[in-house]
Amino acid sequence: MLLTVIMIMHENKLFELARDMKSLVPQIFLDYDGTLVPIIKDPEVNQADKELIGLLTSFASVYETYIVTGRDLGEITNFIGEYNIIGLHGAMFHINGETITIPGFQKYEEISMKLYMENYGMINKFKGLRIYRKSGGVLFHTGNIQDKCTARSVMETVKSLALQYNMEMHTGIDIIELRIPGVNKGRAIKMVRNVNRQAIIMGDDATDEDAFKMNPDAITVKIGDEITNARYSISYSSVRPFLLALLR
Repeated sequence: MLLTVIMIMHENKLFELARDMKSLVPQIFLDYDGTLVPIIKDPEVNQADKELIGLLTSFASVYETYIVTGRDLGEITNFIGEYNIIGLHGAMFHINGETITIPGFQKYEEISMKLYMENYGMINKFKGLRIYRKSGGVLFHTGNIQDKCTARSVMETVKSLALQYNMEMHTGIDIIELRIPGVNKGRAIKMVRNVNRQAIIMGDDATDEDAFKMNPDAITVKIGDEITNARYSISYSSVRPFLLALLR
């Protein structure tokens, strides 16, 4: 009950803040899954709806807006179209039509392919597990695993793979991910932020906590009522109304 009260208070305060911040024309950094679209059991089909596309189009015409996601550029642009994107948690940047990657990215592309090819057979060993290759990482989706012992076994196996392939392991909602060491959303956002302007950063998952922690001067917004490093919390259903409040 206490968390619900705190969340409502934060939502009311945040909508007031949206009205006050419009004149500052802040930079906007938005997570995708769990923030702009709901978390679903089949992430490969989580395309943006027409309302969201219209909202993003309007936003991009008013604010300097970035979609900050763990997905790679090809996948996210297929879902939403052409926008400024920080992909793979900050390993890839697509800004004003130009795409750049971090130093050494090709090496991790090759490691990720090798890891994926050599371990895809895990889907036969662990019922419900799905594995997705990214251009610089591998994602193990556990949302359809029903057995807790199986889920723990997957976690231990992926931990071993992280050491074997020199990748960082990160967990989130229904996922375990192996990704490029040293890359996170917080560092990526700091790379493109204008220090003379305010910023709004919104996200729902553990991967977004780096963005909140490393940008304490920004207006940071957690989607959901879990413990967070963000300054504010709102429900998923309030995200689009809040963004609309920034436009109106």
